[in-house]
Amino acid sequence: MRIDSPFRRRPARLPPSESTIDRLDPVPSTTQPCLLALLTLLTVAPTTRAEDAFELPPINYSATTPTDRIARLEEALKSGKVSLDAGLPEKKFVGELLRILEVPAASQVLVFSKSSLQNPHINPTQPRALYFSDDLYFGWSHGSDKFEIISTDPKLGAVFYLLERDPDAGKIEVFRESADCFSCHAAGRTGGRPGMVIRSLYVEKTGQPIFSAGSFSVDDATPIEDRWGGWYVTGYHGKARHLGNVFSEALADGRASFDREPGANLESLESFFDTSKYLVPTSDIVALMVMEHQAAMHNQLIEGDYTVRSAMYRSRQLNRELGLSDPNGLSDSCHRIIHHQAERILSKLLFEDEAAMPEGGIDSKGPFMAAFCESGFPNHEGRSLRDFQLLDRLFKYRCSYMIYSEAFQNLPDELRHEVLTRLDAILLGKDEGIIGNHLSDSERERIREILVDTLPGFPVIDPDRLTAGLDG
Repeated sequence: MRIDSPFRRRPARLPPSESTIDRLDPVPSTTQPCLLALLTLLTVAPTTRAEDAFELPPINYSATTPTDRIARLEEALKSGKVSLDAGLPEKKFVGELLRILEVPAASQVLVFSKSSLQNPHINPTQPRALYFSDDLYFGWSHGSDKFEIISTDPKLGAVFYLLERDPDAGKIEVFRESADCFSCHAAGRTGGRPGMVIRSLYVEKTGQPIFSAGSFSVDDATPIEDRWGGWYVTGYHGKARHLGNVFSEALADGRASFDREPGANLESLESFFDTSKYLVPTSDIVALMVMEHQAAMHNQLIEGDYTVRSAMYRSRQLNRELGLSDPNGLSDSCHRIIHHQAERILSKLLFEDEAAMPEGGIDSKGPFMAAFCESGFPNHEGRSLRDFQLLDRLFKYRCSYMIYSEAFQNLPDELRHEVLTRLDAILLGKDEGIIGNHLSDSERERIREILVDTLPGFPVIDPDRLTAGLDG
C-alpha cells in the first residue's frame, strides 16, 4: 500500500516502489536435555557502562537528532499532518499504525518468551507480535499501550523508541530510549554498537526462559535445529526439527528437557491461543528467516558505517595535527579498514554463510511471501532480489534486497563505492578473492542484470576497467 505522508521512506537513489506491504512428515519423538539458543526489543538487564565509543565523535549517538521514520512520524503527529486516533480498539490501533508506517501486517511473527520490558503482558497464550519492514521493527504486546520500535536512521543506525498511547486522554507520545535497550542491544552480541538481537531460548510453559540452560544469538547462518526457541512457527519444513512451538522443563543440573516433535510442521496455532486477536493468524517460517537475515544485514551495515566513519575521522584529525597539505586524505590503515569492512558486508550481502535448508526445503501458506515480493524492484524480465527459492536456499538470487535499503545507501561514500566496485567484479568473474565462489555463473549473471536495471549508479565504473586483482 502506498502512503503519501511526510514520514514516508525516502528512497533517494532508489527506484520508485508500488509496494503494499502441510504436509506432516513425522520422525520419532525424542525428549532430550539441551542448551538452547527472539528479536528482543528493549530487553532489560542490569549493567554498568562506561562511555561508549558511539557516544564520541564522529557518531555522537545520543547527542544527534535522528531523522528516521519514527522521528518523522513524531513530527507529523505533533503538526497534525497525520491523524491517529489513540482511542481505537487495540487491534485496530495497531493495524492503523502499521499502515501509516508502511509495515506489512503479513510480516507478523510471534514470540511467547518473557524477554521484554512487556513481560507481564507476554505468555504462551498471549504472545508478543513483531512486525518488520526494510527499515523498522515493531513490537506489540496485548494489553499494553506501549509499543516497542527499532527504526534505522541514516546516520545513527538502530534507534530505539517507545510509542505510548493514552486512550482516555486521546494522547500519543513517542520517547527515544537508550539505557534499558543498550544493556542487550549495544553489548557483545552487537559488537558494542546499537543493533538488532535475535535469540533462541529454552522456555517453560509459563513463558519464563530457563536462563541456566543458556541461549545463543540467531542469524541466517544458524542451523534450523537451533532456531526459534520461545517463538511460534507456522509452515512446512519436512523432517527437520526446530525449537519453535516447544515448551521445556528445567532439570536439576540447570539444563532443560523438551520434545521437538509436537511443534513440527504446524499450519495453525489455534491450539495454543486465540489467533483472532492478532492481525494475521500466522507466525510464518519464511518471515522469520527473512527477518533473521535482515537483522544480521542491518548489524553488518551498522558495523561498517560506524567503523569506517570513525577511522576516517581519526585519519583526518591526525592529518590536521600533523599539518599535512591534504587534510582530507586517508591513511593506508584507513584504506585497509574500508577494504576489510567491504569484505564483511559483501560476505553477508551474498549469503556466503547461509545455513542449509531442510531436505525438501520449506514452505508456507501464510500471506507473507506475496506481500514481501510485491515490494520488490523487478528488472525488465520480471526478476527481483525478493524472489524466493526455498528449496536449498532462501532466495533465488543470492544478493540481499537490503542493497536497496537506506542503511546501505547511506554508508560512507568510500565504503559504498568499494562494496559496489567489488560486487561488480565478483559478478563479472573478475575478482580473485573467494567471496562469491558459491554462486554459479548463471546466478551471477542474473544478479548483475537485476542490479543494472534496478539499482541507480550500478555499475559504478566501466566493467572493462575492472581488473582481476581488486581483492588485493
